Amino acid sequence: MSSRSFGLIVVAALATSPLSAQDINRTTAIDDLPRPGYEPRTIRTNGFVIMPMIETGIRFDNNILASDLNKRSDTIFLIEPSIEARRETGDSNLRTRAYASLSRYGKNSRENTSEFGAYLQYRKDVSQKQSLFTKLAYDRTFERRGDPEANFASARRPALIDMTSAELGYGHNGPRVGLVATLGVAKLNYLSVEDADRDMVTYRAAVKGSVNLSQRIAVFVQPFANRRVPRLNRDRFGVNRTTTTYGATTGVALQVADRLTGEVGVGLFHADPEDLNLRPFYGLAANGRVTWRPRTRTAVIFNLFRGDVATIRSGALGRIDSRFDLNIDQEAHHNLIVRGSLGIRNIHYRGGFDQDQRYFDVGVSARYLANRHMWIEPAANHSRRNSANASEDFHKWRVALKMGFIY
Repeated sequence: MSSRSFGLIVVAALATSPLSAQDINRTTAIDDLPRPGYEPRTIRTNGFVIMPMIETGIRFDNNILASDLNKRSDTIFLIEPSIEARRETGDSNLRTRAYASLSRYGKNSRENTSEFGAYLQYRKDVSQKQSLFTKLAYDRTFERRGDPEANFASARRPALIDMTSAELGYGHNGPRVGLVATLGVAKLNYLSVEDADRDMVTYRAAVKGSVNLSQRIAVFVQPFANRRVPRLNRDRFGVNRTTTTYGATTGVALQVADRLTGEVGVGLFHADPEDLNLRPFYGLAANGRVTWRPRTRTAVIFNLFRGDVATIRSGALGRIDSRFDLNIDQEAHHNLIVRGSLGIRNIHYRGGFDQDQRYFDVGVSARYLANRHMWIEPAANHSRRNSANASEDFHKWRVALKMGFIY
C-alpha cells in the first residue's frame, strides 16, 4: 500500500448525450467527445442514468507464470459484466458501479480467477464554495504472478484477496485559497492462511492547501500521514512491519490555455517502523498527473509516483517504489480510438543486498465503435522484469481481442 496522500478520487463519468459544438474543448476526455450515432445507450429512471454492459474476449499469454525458468503459454477466455449508475442534481453527485471479471484458462485451470466488486461515491455541495465527499469500495481480487512480492510456486493457485476501503473528505474552493482534507482507511485481507502475515489495515490522512496565483496557475502544499498495521504482530520472518509514515509535498497545479492541465508535487517522507531492528528512513516523495492536449482529439497523459510501500521481503528494511507512465489517446476517426502506453517502475528494497526489480511495459490498442451497442478492441502488450536475482526475471507477450455490448 502506498504512503502517498489519499486525495480526492476521480472516477470517469458515464457517457451520455452528445456534447453541443460549443462544449468541445481540450479538457474533454477523448472517450467523451461527441460521436453522433455512436453514443452509448443508457437507461434513465427516477433521475438515475444507468448503463449495463458486458465485455467478452480472448487473450493469449506466452508466459502465464511470469518466469523465464518455467515458461508456459495459454489461451484465456474472458467475460466481464458490469453496471454503472449516476444521479446528478444541482448540488450533489452520486455514482455507483458493480462488476465481475471471470478468466478461464484453456490448459491451466489452476490459474482460473473470478474477480468482483462495487463502489459508491457521493459528493454534496453544502455551499457555493464548500463540499463534502465520500467513497466506499469493496473488491475481491487476486495476486498476480508478476507482482513484486508474489508468494507462490507454480503449483499454487493465485492467492485471493479482499480489499475494503472508505474515505471521507472536505473541500473548500475559494477565489484565491483552496483546501482539501481527506481521511481514509483501507483493509487488505489475504484469504489463504499461509498469507495471514500480509493482512493489514492502513489509515491515511492528508490536507492540501492551495493558493491561486492566476486563473491558470496555483501552488499547493500537502502534508500527509499514514499508518500500516498488520493483523499479525510478526511476519513469517519474525519482523513487526507496523510502520508510520509522514511527510509533505509541494507543487503546482496548472491549466494553460486548455492545452496543459494537471498537477505535480514533490517533497519528502519519513518512514518510522515500530520494530527496533528496522531503522527509520527518509526518501523523496512525488506524485503527479499532467495531460497535454496538442489537439482537441489527442491526449498525452503523464503519471508520476514515488513513495514508501509495504513489504515483507526477507532481509528488507523497507521498500520504495518509483513509477512513471506515459499514455497517448488519439481519436483516429469518429468511431475509432487508438491508445498507446509506456510504463517504467523501479522497486527498491532497503537493506544490505541488491534485490531491486525494474519493470518495463508497453502496450497498444484500438477500439472500433460498430454502433451504439457494440465495440471491438484488439490489444497487445509486452512486459519485462529485470532483477539481480535471475530467477525473478521474465518477459511476456499478451495479445487480446475483446468485444463490448451495451444495453
